[in-house]
Amino acid sequence: MNWDFLEISKSFLKDDKGKLLIEGKFGIEKESQRITCSGDLALTVHPQVFGDKTKNPRVTADFSESQIEMITPTFESIEEVYDELNAITNEVENGIGDELLWPLSMPPKLPDEDQIPIASFSDSEEGRYKETYRKGLAHRYGKKMQMISGIHYNFSFGEGMVEYIYENFGNGMDKRSFNDEIHFKLTRNFLRYRWILIYLFGASPFCHHSYHSVITKEIKIIEKYCHDCDDIIKNFNQYATSLRVSRFGYSNTLKQKDNIYFNSLEEYSSKINVLLKTKNRKYSNLGIYKNGSQIQLNDNILQQESEYYSSIRLKQNIKKGETQLEALEKRGVKHLEIRILDLNPFEKLGLSIEEMYFLHVFILFCLFLPSDPITANEYEKINSNHHHVALFGRKDDLILQKYNNKALGLKEWGKEIFERLKSIAEIINQCTGEEKYLKSVEFENQKLFDRSMLPSEMIYNEMQEKNESFIEFGTKYAINNLQNNNQEGSNGN
Repeated sequence: MNWDFLEISKSFLKDDKGKLLIEGKFGIEKESQRITCSGDLALTVHPQVFGDKTKNPRVTADFSESQIEMITPTFESIEEVYDELNAITNEVENGIGDELLWPLSMPPKLPDEDQIPIASFSDSEEGRYKETYRKGLAHRYGKKMQMISGIHYNFSFGEGMVEYIYENFGNGMDKRSFNDEIHFKLTRNFLRYRWILIYLFGASPFCHHSYHSVITKEIKIIEKYCHDCDDIIKNFNQYATSLRVSRFGYSNTLKQKDNIYFNSLEEYSSKINVLLKTKNRKYSNLGIYKNGSQIQLNDNILQQESEYYSSIRLKQNIKKGETQLEALEKRGVKHLEIRILDLNPFEKLGLSIEEMYFLHVFILFCLFLPSDPITANEYEKINSNHHHVALFGRKDDLILQKYNNKALGLKEWGKEIFERLKSIAEIINQCTGEEKYLKSVEFENQKLFDRSMLPSEMIYNEMQEKNESFIEFGTKYAINNLQNNNQEGSNGN
């Protein structure tokens, strides 16, 4: 499939089809820990006011009983989904009584591992399955890592958008194959350029010392295999943008031979199926049952496909009795799920509506850019850039590895990317009169040259200037968010 950025982007302007660029369906999933006013993890059960976790489509629990998950339906505009997330957040804050919602991705003060409560579900087949899966995660990776929270951004293109691209650039492919291919192209580019999202929106430069056991374990692995990595060990707090997506948080622990490059649905399906069916010696040694209770679904590399961590997922609506992978295989890609976003403590909802406008332009950038298959060598560079920005993104003159075997500074590479982001946003502006997309790109562009605008830098500076601990900082913003909610309520909003 021939793919040219300028040809595709300019065709919307030439044909006066710019409105298609902003059409789609949008949804958000937001995780947050419930805490006490002292900043400790709340060890209370999931509030009864929200009902059965398996039956409430808006409010449930994620890994832990203490970890609220808020889920919006899908809407046809960013504004509608943002308003709905606000409504659900207000509902949750009102429903958790004297507790607060922790506003950061890295966990609050955690108790000992054995005291962290895994989410419990109703005594049904679905409930038992969900609970056993979480027990498996706890035994495989430890509970503390699972207590990290974030925002998942769900998006699908409008039918008119896909139809227009297909008619003009389909080159005789059948529509289902074309649809799958453009989504996998987009995904590969998302992997290549996700580092800039980590830089712009990373908001987890610190963690509480109760999480340090996870970091210490990872440092021992680094020391074993990388004798020249003292800088990583000593200075990650000083320069980090996102511990959440670094190797100290969620990261891919699979071996190199198991890497998934998203080069096609066939490749993706084949590799995931292998991981789902291949036994892992370490997990086999854990056993399926312990003291008469099932502690994991199976002893394979993956218990289920969602255990494969990726910063982006391709999804299809599931019918009864299907797995997500089966739905993809049968009907192809329907929507994508971006999973790389930290909770921003300076935003009541964890993200701003301007961030969502920017993400929309970024998705289009990933779609329009040429996207060759990813090789093992390129994949190594992709991951290297990801982890360098996560741990050293605020370091002056950070050098990244471009995919043409050349090295380039983060700022210089960022300038190149923003030129294309601006060109897309300008087309939207010219065709629709919607300036908000261009303004969001212009605002984020400033962060390349003014580090003080980065959420990670703002957190770092405020904690240093006010001599605040991680818990003091997080609790302060949890209270601020609640007060903002109460203020909205008193104003009748």
